[in-house]
Amino acid sequence: MTGKIVCIDLGGTKALCGLAFQGAVENVKRYPVPSYAAKNEMTSYIIDLIDKIITDDCTGIAIGIPGVVDSDSGYVFEVTNIPNWRNINLAGILRTRFQVPVMVHNDVNCFAYGEYKYGAHFDKGLPCQTLLGVCLGTGLGAGVIISGKLHEGRHGLAGEFGSAPYLKKTLEDYCSGQFFRNLDTDGANEYELALSGNQGALNLFEQLGNHLGVAIAHMQLAYDPDVIVLGGSVSNAYHLFEAAMHARFAQFEQCEQLKICISSLPDAALVGACELFYQRYITELKSYQSA
Repeated sequence: MTGKIVCIDLGGTKALCGLAFQGAVENVKRYPVPSYAAKNEMTSYIIDLIDKIITDDCTGIAIGIPGVVDSDSGYVFEVTNIPNWRNINLAGILRTRFQVPVMVHNDVNCFAYGEYKYGAHFDKGLPCQTLLGVCLGTGLGAGVIISGKLHEGRHGLAGEFGSAPYLKKTLEDYCSGQFFRNLDTDGANEYELALSGNQGALNLFEQLGNHLGVAIAHMQLAYDPDVIVLGGSVSNAYHLFEAAMHARFAQFEQCEQLKICISSLPDAALVGACELFYQRYITELKSYQSA
């Protein structure tokens, strides 16, 4: 039997940490992220997060990173919204420091796999075979599940739709929290204004939905999934941009029957990180515990 796994879901502005075991997460804490810290300071921040939560019965560490990662080695190449933190052997550093197996993965892949394993997308009691987990947060990205397996692509770039050119910038600039920052405003504030009926704020969410409809159509045409699950902080405002989003992607004939749902799985990325860790290290853990 394996012990608990320290799981971290690192975002551009916040980090969630918890202890996970077989689909359940406990002791979840939220911390602000020093997004513009120097490289060594950011690594120290990750170590401090683990120190805060790790216990004697923990047998591993799993971290979701919002950037380009080699999941086989745990090497972090770049993190767009944490610009100084790149080209670092994170898994190696953490293995040396904590003396347990470490898995480093893309954060949206963790989210998608958590949704695939435990989310509310089941059809007649069976999980769908092809799922996209799309995170609308500080940035935009998708995790891809094909035939029940996580698909990363040769270079770990599968699902990185946020970097695709769109209008004058990229899809991420129009389909995530970056959309509001580019307008020198804050998505959370605009959300509160929209709830109070402010027409300007409502118009912004309608624009967001229109852009997101284009992004969703691209995802549908690329992967033709059974379902797309939306998560991330921006998805909390789904009711404000849902109509505009559906109207936009419905203009693509192939997307008319697309099934979209909002994540209802608490801490999906933490759960998914734990499951991906088990998938990779279960044999090593058995050897580790019998030693």
